[in-house]
Amino acid sequence: MFQKGQDIIWKSSLWVVLVLLIGCSSSKPYQLTDVSPKYKEYQGSDLDPHKTKNVIIPVTNNRKYDDFIQEAHKAIALLEFGENVALRADSKKTVGEPVTKEMQAAAYLEEDLPQIVSKLPGLLQTNQDLIDSTPNDFDGPAIGRVSYELGNILDSLKEFNSKAIGIQNAIRHLRSDSGNYNQGKEVTEAETKPVVADPVIAPVEEPKKKPEKIIFKKEDTSSKISIKRLNRKTKVTGKAKANEQINELVKKEEEKVLSDEEKKDREYTEQIRNGLVQVFQWEYYRKPQKLEKILSTHPIPRVRSAAALALGRLKAGRVSLQNAIDKDGYQVRPAAYKALSDLGDKRSLSYFIAGTKAEDPEVIAVSYEGLGKTRDPAGREMILTTGLASEYVVIVSGALRGLAYHKLDADVEIFDKFLKSNDNEIKEAALEALAIHGSRESLRILERVVVEEPSLALMAVDEISKNPTLSATFALIRLNESQTDEKLNKRIGESLLRRKAFGKYAIILVQDDYLRAEPNERSRPVSYIKNKEIGLILSETKKEFAVRIGEDILTDKYIQVKMESTLPGAQGAFVTGWVFYPKLDIIEVKQLGSDGNSGKYSNLKKGKHNNLFNPIEEIKVPRKE
Repeated sequence: MFQKGQDIIWKSSLWVVLVLLIGCSSSKPYQLTDVSPKYKEYQGSDLDPHKTKNVIIPVTNNRKYDDFIQEAHKAIALLEFGENVALRADSKKTVGEPVTKEMQAAAYLEEDLPQIVSKLPGLLQTNQDLIDSTPNDFDGPAIGRVSYELGNILDSLKEFNSKAIGIQNAIRHLRSDSGNYNQGKEVTEAETKPVVADPVIAPVEEPKKKPEKIIFKKEDTSSKISIKRLNRKTKVTGKAKANEQINELVKKEEEKVLSDEEKKDREYTEQIRNGLVQVFQWEYYRKPQKLEKILSTHPIPRVRSAAALALGRLKAGRVSLQNAIDKDGYQVRPAAYKALSDLGDKRSLSYFIAGTKAEDPEVIAVSYEGLGKTRDPAGREMILTTGLASEYVVIVSGALRGLAYHKLDADVEIFDKFLKSNDNEIKEAALEALAIHGSRESLRILERVVVEEPSLALMAVDEISKNPTLSATFALIRLNESQTDEKLNKRIGESLLRRKAFGKYAIILVQDDYLRAEPNERSRPVSYIKNKEIGLILSETKKEFAVRIGEDILTDKYIQVKMESTLPGAQGAFVTGWVFYPKLDIIEVKQLGSDGNSGKYSNLKKGKHNNLFNPIEEIKVPRKE
């Protein structure tokens, strides 16, 4: 048994070593000659920064990351080399040793360092951007490997960013110090030095020639960007074409001074911008086939994600979205799941079930929501048992919305229970679920939230407004009558105008009474009516009737209204009947003007009205209408 256990441990160790070898296979060592072949003579010397350490560069197989890592390691290696040269030269000069080798290295460094120093801020910014985008471009263990490498590079770049100018100045001083040249000369050169005239004349001539050369070179190199005269063949008379040619010419001249890294960044950014513009264009023109092509072929994940979300908004491309989930990477799969959830097709049931077992909470959340849209009984059971029991708020929120699509009366209690949660995000998800459920009981709970929870009142009004039924219109009018908050009344008025709820509405004034089948107090009751209930006015009788109300006998007309049914076992949600006019208060929602940008909410009995978009203005003296 002991021998068998040892064999198992030995085999496991072999597997670990094999995995490590495979993981490390996508890397390569970095040497001083990778910076430039001219540093070959210093490789392995005391000046070589890589003599005492092994630098291994991972190969990500992503051109953007690999190019940056190479460029960053080149900058770091060159600055380390320059620092070693400056420090070694100082130590040798202190003890009187010649610095010939350091002087030769400084000659090369003086050419290369200025360009590296000027690039450091850009490298730091690119490094941070790549760290942020790593989770979108890699999957699995590769994310950790690339993030670790970028983090090490960032630390090194930050370290050298603060002392790069000092290193450059030290190299420049090493080259300009005449004492270094004297130490490197041989005895034969020292013996030929007694002529006094040469050193006296040389300093006089050099200041005259040196400024001329420097100024002349700067003028030549700084004039790279220029607007050249167009050739006779390309001259045009049209203003637009001339401008295009000039812009193209300027663009070509600008590209000449850009580095390879800057050109690649510009090309990549341009590719993203053009891809997103195409996505928005095809979504606007409702061309799902074009979006499916972008989703399957575009090289940049961000653009493919945008195409997936656009397909979801268009409710199209189910097969392409499922293919993206099967074959695409980290950034695109969540977007494809979100779009598939927007479709809510029963044929995607297996994908939603698989999505509930994913690692990404966002994918799990939209999968539960899509599962609810299929209205599959097994899916509802999964929502109740695992979705609502999740420890993640986003998953519970998605499960609540998914459960609402089943539209079962028994689920209203569950939504009401989650409204008592201490987490605002879950409360908001419960409000959304009640709006999706859309039943009369759900609307009454939303009304209660407006009254009892001021922090959620505006959202509750918005959720009621999403419901297109007449019950939602009744709920908005009921809230408008009971609320005094100006913001709420304005939001309710805007909602009534958007849903074009124009017409006359009855508000019941009596505590308990009946809606009658005919305009007669002795006719058959069709429903109960209570105080503050709302009904839509359909018509009124041409003749008046005398009716006893309490001790008074009043003469007036009957009003025909359509109201929510309150009788148990009623066949429909609404019922139509007659109510005596003195038992009602009548409200009119009226559109003003043909543009529909303003409206009036009037009480016909009291004569008061107000503009729906601005409740505190245009309050007029009560009048009879």
